[in-house]
Amino acid sequence: MGEIRRVVQPIEVNYICDQCEHGMMHKVGEMDESTGDIPHKCVICGHQQTFQWVSYPRIDYTDEGASL
Repeated sequence: MGEIRRVVQPIEVNYICDQCEHGMMHKVGEMDESTGDIPHKCVICGHQQTFQWVSYPRIDYTDEGASL
C-alpha cells in the first residue's frame, strides 16, 4: 500500500473537573508504567483525579471541516 495524505484539523481536548465543574484537569505527575495511572489536578479547586492511559489537556485530530 502506498501513502495517502489528507488535511486534518488539530483540536484541544480538556477534562472538566468532576468536583467543581468549572476547572480543567491537568497532568501533575508521570504515568505509573504498571497500571497506566496518570495523576491530574484541577486548576481551580485542586481536586485530584487519576486517569488511565490518557492525560489532559491533549491534542487530537479530526478531518478538516468535520463538525465537533
